[in-house]
Amino acid sequence: MAARKKLKRNPSVSEKDVDDALRVLRADYYSDVNGVAQNVLERMIEDVEGAEGNYLTREQISDIMHESVDGTQRVIYTNQARVGLICTDNQDAYVEEFGELPVEGDSIKWEAMMFAAMEKDTYELLGTTDFDADDLDTWGPALKELKGR
Repeated sequence: MAARKKLKRNPSVSEKDVDDALRVLRADYYSDVNGVAQNVLERMIEDVEGAEGNYLTREQISDIMHESVDGTQRVIYTNQARVGLICTDNQDAYVEEFGELPVEGDSIKWEAMMFAAMEKDTYELLGTTDFDADDLDTWGPALKELKGR
C-alpha cells in the first residue's frame, strides 16, 4: 500500500479567498442558468409560431426545457456537474423528485443530479419574471428581462 501524501494547509488562502472563489463560481453557474432560461424562451417563441392554435402544451414546454438543460456543459461533463452542484441552491432536486440518489453500481451519477438541479434553478429563475406559460404576451418581455440581467 502506497503511503499517503500529507497535505499541508496553505496559510495564504483565507476564508475570504474561499468565499470570493465560491462567489465567482456561483456567478458563473447562475449565468449559465440565465442562458438556459433565455434559450427556453427563445425556443418557445420560435416553436409557438408553428404550433396549431398558437400555443404550446405543457409537454412541449417541458420537452424544450429538458433539451435546453440536457445540452449544457454543466450536465454533459462530470467535473462541470460537480462544480455546479457546489453552486446551486437545489442540490437535492434529484432526490426530491425521485426519492433516491442516482447511483449506478458504485458510482454517483453527478450529471443526473446536476440536470435536476439546473432544471429546477431554471424554472425558479423564470418564476422571478412576469413569465406565464399560458400567456404568450409575457414570453417576449420575460426574455428581454433575462437578457438585461
